Amino acid sequence: MPRPYSVDLRERAVAAYRRGSRTREDVAAEFSVCDKTLSHWLKLEAETGRLEPRPRGGGHFSPIQGEVLETLRHQVRMRPDAMVQEHFEALVARTQVYTSRSAVMRALRRQGLGLKKSRS
Repeated sequence: MPRPYSVDLRERAVAAYRRGSRTREDVAAEFSVCDKTLSHWLKLEAETGRLEPRPRGGGHFSPIQGEVLETLRHQVRMRPDAMVQEHFEALVARTQVYTSRSAVMRALRRQGLGLKKSRS
């Protein structure tokens, strides 16, 4: 995702529009931003009184942390030859934490633990 526009640019564009002599499209073209972007800034200022960008979203965090991660580590120590699918099924059965096979695989990679994808 690109970086947000500077607050200085936002303030200058909104001030130019507020002067009232030009359309939103003209002001947006002058500052090389989309009309929708200028509209968003005007709405943001009306709602919050400020033009600072809102914080970015946090995304999804893995439920495989803390005790669940320790359980997974213990499983791998006890059965290092198990496939990811087997570790996934055992982890869900033991911890009752909803997760996915791919989340287990990513957690194993983060821990530097070996992966066995399929039986040879």
